[in-house]
Amino acid sequence: MLSLMALAMIITDSSGPTPCPGKTTIEVNACFAARFVEADADLNRYYNMAIQRARKESGTDAAHGLVQAERSWLSYREAECSAAYEKYRGGTIRTSMENGCRIRLTRIRTYMIWRDWLTYPDSTPPLLPRPAIDNALSDGRG
Repeated sequence: MLSLMALAMIITDSSGPTPCPGKTTIEVNACFAARFVEADADLNRYYNMAIQRARKESGTDAAHGLVQAERSWLSYREAECSAAYEKYRGGTIRTSMENGCRIRLTRIRTYMIWRDWLTYPDSTPPLLPRPAIDNALSDGRG
């Protein structure tokens, strides 16, 4: 798996995503929540395609391995981002920090599924386009 340093080198746009707009904590949190829903939907689309390919081309053992890996990764994401929430639990930023964590990890995971499961070692086009990981290490805080 790529280290965060190596992954950062693939990121082409360093300007960062548009910060979540809002004048209140509730508005900013709603923006982060919407961004997470979008990132998670993308991950699910790439994951489902990867499962289909694994079953078709590699058999049930590979597909089962991917399912197990995804379950473990989901547990990791929950633990990591819950810890981020706890770190900031005394402040109003706690929810946006938790969702920012979920967005970042989900974008990175989507890219890894694409790279490891949906691309080919030759010039065959990938099954889905390369996911947008630009600024995956940024959380949208500006």
